[in-house]
Amino acid sequence: MRHVAQRHRGVTFVSCAAVAAALGAALTGCGLWPSSPSSTSCISWASFSAPQEAFDDAELVVEGNVAPAATTRDVFGYRAAVHTVAVTSVLKGTAEVGASLDVAATPITCTGGELYPDGDPLDVEGEVMLFLTADGGQWRLLSPVQGVLEAGSAGTPDLGSW
Repeated sequence: MRHVAQRHRGVTFVSCAAVAAALGAALTGCGLWPSSPSSTSCISWASFSAPQEAFDDAELVVEGNVAPAATTRDVFGYRAAVHTVAVTSVLKGTAEVGASLDVAATPITCTGGELYPDGDPLDVEGEVMLFLTADGGQWRLLSPVQGVLEAGSAGTPDLGSW
């Protein structure tokens, strides 16, 4: 049997078809059903022990204010919520202060349930630090659980929330 996997920026991509073949199971166990089941991916996310590791792995790190999701787009075969971020500071990468970036909230895949079981990670208030990567020229969070760092009471990042 052939194992289908691909590694990109701390993430291992495994197609649902490969998982199903390996387990001898139907694709229904591999998460939410998008419009095209053959295009979904099951992802094993890298875990960052500290924000510096996420910073190092990200292509773009910005601080900004996030607006509620206004649309969706395809991310790994799932319809991910897309938020507009008003950039207030650029810490790594190329972006303009004052620019608006469309950022997809990277979905958790193959859970057999909701895209965001713990809530949309970009559904936040106030200024946050975002760790981003680009797929096909479109920004998304580096991971579904470690892509947003909220500000603490003093306005600095809350490292305890990591």
